Amino acid sequence: MPWNPVFHKEEKTMARYLIAATPLPGHVLPMLAIAQHLVGQGHEVRVHTAGHFREQALSTGASFTAFHRSIDFDHHQLDQRFPQRLQLASAHAQMCFGLKHFFADAMAPQMEGLRGILEHFEADAILVDTMFCGTFPLLLGAREDRPPIVSIGISALALSSRDTAFFGTALPPSSTPEGRLRNQSMNRNLQQAMFGDVQRHFDGLLSRLGSRPLPGFFADAMVTLPDLYLQLTSAAFEYPRSDLPASVRFVGPLLAPARSGFNPPDWWGDLDDGRPVVLVTQGTLANQNLAQLIGPAVQALSKFDDIQVIATTGGPVPPGLAAAMLPANARVLPFLPYDQLLPKVHAMVTNGGYGSVNHALSLGVPLVVAGGTEEKPEIAARVAWSGAGINLGTGQPSARQIGDAVRKLLDEPRYKQRAQALRQDFSRHCALTEIAQALTTMQETASASAEFA
Repeated sequence: MPWNPVFHKEEKTMARYLIAATPLPGHVLPMLAIAQHLVGQGHEVRVHTAGHFREQALSTGASFTAFHRSIDFDHHQLDQRFPQRLQLASAHAQMCFGLKHFFADAMAPQMEGLRGILEHFEADAILVDTMFCGTFPLLLGAREDRPPIVSIGISALALSSRDTAFFGTALPPSSTPEGRLRNQSMNRNLQQAMFGDVQRHFDGLLSRLGSRPLPGFFADAMVTLPDLYLQLTSAAFEYPRSDLPASVRFVGPLLAPARSGFNPPDWWGDLDDGRPVVLVTQGTLANQNLAQLIGPAVQALSKFDDIQVIATTGGPVPPGLAAAMLPANARVLPFLPYDQLLPKVHAMVTNGGYGSVNHALSLGVPLVVAGGTEEKPEIAARVAWSGAGINLGTGQPSARQIGDAVRKLLDEPRYKQRAQALRQDFSRHCALTEIAQALTTMQETASASAEFA
């Protein structure tokens, strides 16, 4: 039965949106911010992700449907759920395992979940994060049998281009004749050499679902198959591509929402005593081993009496980083709200989470990035390319590397100047407003087409 979208201009509920998210905080939380904004505009929103995000989803005003039990588990249980991954020797092998067995294998139950919801929730559009693969079978099927599908780019843009090196090599872009020859060769050869098995895994699953194979490299399909792809940053923080599809748009960073009722600690006023404040974070997921970044950073910066160090662990503070064992210029806490803390920060040391990096740059904070897993090396490379920070080129830097980089960041004005330039460019955007407007335009176009059909 052909899809028949209805855009209710005259009603308070103007449209219905189905938002589905990969069950990881960095994927879910941006989608929940979008849900809350759309609900606030009078739209009806249904959220579909893992059950342990239920309360957060309901707090946005949206309704909620949990994943099928086969894929409904807490992200903190990933290692218990996939113990084989930890036995793999290389980071690349672990990444390929995750792409196949966490992302691709969820495709069929995700698709069934979407279809089940659509039977009684006539969505005007489906919104998903980049890595939500359950829309692939819908996108590869008949266009008239589904609503429009919009993907939200929650990490660095992985789309192949004649102007960029293969995503994962963390090499800078080049549009010279020689650079384009390099890019063409890398994009052609490394897709098969590094991810050929992943590609075959995706296409095999799609075949079993009765679908045609992906039209190209799976990472490219995530960007090019959706009707609209909205990237959560400014074009100034992404490699320029002369062959960028018209469906890809930059809407600016989506920042963590302001926290109400913040009760600052007793020492909060010390952050305004004139000494530079350096924030150190390992994000919300890759923070099990704090010796990778937080430990050596605290050690490195302890020798600088003119610097204050704030480290956030994203979880319990281990005994080795207890207050009694810290240098006088450092504090380690599980969490501090970024909207309160970042305006006081002069430099940030991070493992390269996309949301944290964009939030820092939106305030003109230069960065030291130590990204070693997932797509974090590519985010670190973009920080260095933009001039707004230093890429340490490793996920496990030494204390000396961190100390030297932070000192350079604070002592050389060029990093701050570039970060401020990005701040200015980011300020032209309001991601939530631009996303909502893009959806409204899409619905008005669909309604007009239906009237004249």
